[in-house]
Amino acid sequence: MVAVPNNWADIESDIIYQTTSDLLVSFSQEQIKLGIKYDHNASCL
Repeated sequence: MVAVPNNWADIESDIIYQTTSDLLVSFSQEQIKLGIKYDHNASCL
């Protein structure tokens, strides 16, 4: 598994990432766009 990047721009849609607490997550292209637009500090990652 790939660790979740610290920046929204580095995330690719439909790739499964592993969080620091071992949860598996993936993001759609729309979620990534919203993250880039509203979460400038990547505090939600």
